[in-house]
Amino acid sequence: MTDNVMQAAMATWAARDLPARLLAGQVAKLLNCSTDDVAILVSAGKLRALGKPKPNAVKFFSSIELITLLADPDWLDDATKTIGQYWRRKNAQRNGLTTEGGCSRRGSLELACIKNRLAG
Repeated sequence: MTDNVMQAAMATWAARDLPARLLAGQVAKLLNCSTDDVAILVSAGKLRALGKPKPNAVKFFSSIELITLLADPDWLDDATKTIGQYWRRKNAQRNGLTTEGGCSRRGSLELACIKNRLAG
């Protein structure tokens, strides 16, 4: 992390009067997402909790680290894609769809899917 980025992060942290450690709900508020989305980002390795908490333990996140991540448009893009992919996959599983090939395992799309696979 460069000195300019660190100074900007420290200034933002001081101006927002944030604590040094943030809970998942506070992180979600800063990211404008749900606490479920924060858990998705942690599971995907996009966010790192402080220490080495147990899976069912309360997780704390560094304010400074989060502010520097929020200043990075590439990280924001990657985090948004990660969350979107997770929910797309979850909804497809719930609706009985597969995410690979876009074919349905049930319903009227099944026949069209089989025809497309045979034609391809």
